Amino acid sequence: MSLKQNKKKYRKKIKIDYITIGGFTVAVSLIYYLLFSSSGGNKEKTGESIEKSKHQAFDEIIQLAKDNRPEFWAHFQEQYPDFRKKILKLNSNLKVSELIFCAYIFLGFTTKDIAKYTFKAVQTIKNNKNNLRKRLNVPTQHDTTLWLRKKLEE
Repeated sequence: MSLKQNKKKYRKKIKIDYITIGGFTVAVSLIYYLLFSSSGGNKEKTGESIEKSKHQAFDEIIQLAKDNRPEFWAHFQEQYPDFRKKILKLNSNLKVSELIFCAYIFLGFTTKDIAKYTFKAVQTIKNNKNNLRKRLNVPTQHDTTLWLRKKLEE
């Protein structure tokens, strides 16, 4: 294959990549608009409807966690946008799986609940929790859930 043919092939691939990225961006933007645009026009939400909306979002996150759905982490981050940044300040080397585990703990799930919903043994979750305590330097006399919530409120 000549250099000219290689260049043509490369340009065609770049165009396809740009079209793909552009299409994905448009699709994500459209989905975001449809999900988060106010259906009531320009009317402002009352305090009651905002609270109801927050409660529904919280219930949805809890259900996603219980169902062990992959969307759980994304929805959790939407509801708690500062969570990831604050927890990574405590330890910047946490893996995504550990961040998700922290989210379960933050939401108040017990060790048995986490084991049940993630289809893991209770002892595995206890070991994960102990390893997380060490990575986050949680003092042994503190409850991990309470300590985590306090740290993330600061």
